[in-house]
Amino acid sequence: MFKRRSVITGGLSSAAAAILSRTAAAQGTARSAKPILIFAGDETSEACKIWRTQWEPLFKQAPVFQKIDYRVVFPKTPALLLKPASWPSDLRWVLDAFLMSQVGVEQGAETPRFFLIQGGQITFTAVGNSAWRDVMWPTLLDVTNSQP
Repeated sequence: MFKRRSVITGGLSSAAAAILSRTAAAQGTARSAKPILIFAGDETSEACKIWRTQWEPLFKQAPVFQKIDYRVVFPKTPALLLKPASWPSDLRWVLDAFLMSQVGVEQGAETPRFFLIQGGQITFTAVGNSAWRDVMWPTLLDVTNSQP
């Protein structure tokens, strides 16, 4: 019994170490970069359509847009949003971290979702157009020391 536990624990430790090293490598490249904003949505969501047609154009015209890296994950369906294949390889760690978090477990594929990445870590996430306007937008302005 003891040997079996040791083997299982050792295997889990090895797997965790591999995941953490990949995460650290992905995060290491982002540490010196600008903050990253990820918009995660899907083509079937009405709220995402509103974001893409109303809020996104305004955001792209604002001075804050020049101070961040903006990335989009936008598959056809909400179910695909939770699949690693829908995410760029350098951002898959974000999906992994999200799915392992309490927010990810509770909210899953609710969209539109916004992730703020700073120093290689997810520092903030918000879901919905109201959360964009009321929380994420002011946070971006603060983080980048920008005016609206």
